[in-house]
Amino acid sequence: MSGAAVFTSYVEKLKDKQVDFSAERKDILRSHPLAFDLSSKPLSDGLPWQKTEEFVPVMFELWNELKIKMLPRFQTRKSRCEQDDMLQGIVSMMAMFYWIKGERLQSVDWEEIKQQTFPVAPINWTERVEFILLKPTQYHCFIQLDELYTELKKQYGKYEALRKLKQNR
Repeated sequence: MSGAAVFTSYVEKLKDKQVDFSAERKDILRSHPLAFDLSSKPLSDGLPWQKTEEFVPVMFELWNELKIKMLPRFQTRKSRCEQDDMLQGIVSMMAMFYWIKGERLQSVDWEEIKQQTFPVAPINWTERVEFILLKPTQYHCFIQLDELYTELKKQYGKYEALRKLKQNR
């Protein structure tokens, strides 16, 4: 199965998932990282692409939780984690790319996402994510995804600092 097919099948699974929007924001995103992006309900209160300074740090926290959940699997020498955990990490990162840009995730087609330009994104992120999508359960892919998050967090911090500096002028 190609990387694009793996990505698409996971997003399709998310589309079918029911979301309780009365739950806390963190719990919503923990169970469904694209809940706000894919919602057909009219949402207007505090959307992630309108309040990135609130939502993006939550997504980094959720990645750390997911990472802690996956690490023991690799330490037992099974060398594989749950595919859905890795795909959740990838989808969450894609959502953050769009949110930082001030938009909702507009397409769930991997080929379209790859063509987008984002104000904050790690170097060679498309090639690296495609590598991960080919074998998402392997340790090397887990390490690569964690590095992508580390780079994204640094770049986002710099981006936000510069944005605030410009606003204060």
